[in-house]
Amino acid sequence: MQLARRYKVSVIVSLGMVLCACHEVREPVSKIDIAEVRTADQLLFGFYPPENGAWRWTAQEFAAALKPPSGAEQRGATLELQLYIPDSQIESIGPMTLSATALSATNGGYVLEPEKFSKGGTYVYSRKIPREALVTSLLPVKFCFDKARAPYLGDGRELAAIVSRIELQTD
Repeated sequence: MQLARRYKVSVIVSLGMVLCACHEVREPVSKIDIAEVRTADQLLFGFYPPENGAWRWTAQEFAAALKPPSGAEQRGATLELQLYIPDSQIESIGPMTLSATALSATNGGYVLEPEKFSKGGTYVYSRKIPREALVTSLLPVKFCFDKARAPYLGDGRELAAIVSRIELQTD
């Protein structure tokens, strides 16, 4: 079991590093306002086009790259993902669990504690990132819901949650 988990983390880290290397991020920032054009290049995969100028739906798996804020390599940081899960989403597929991994070239990655959402609403998924993970110019973070709504009614998108902001804040 432990070997399988290490392999999975290794694959995720490799994918994150390849995506960051291939995905040009012009002037990375620590706070991504999801609908802003200037930060869109930090959204690596799993995000759909912006809606209402403020948010984006995500697929079941999605990732973003964040610039660690000044001083984070000494003090650590907190990752915050602001999300909204419609009541209809929970009614349709049941409770959803979100997990995340802060990808790191030095140790493979930091698996963050998952969170279960049993009802619709606005949430902030907030987790501490250790300072060792922040000794980098760009930190890719991969998020994964345990389930998402399958495409329906001519909409080819797999829908998980609505995200409006992702941020790394210095502790």
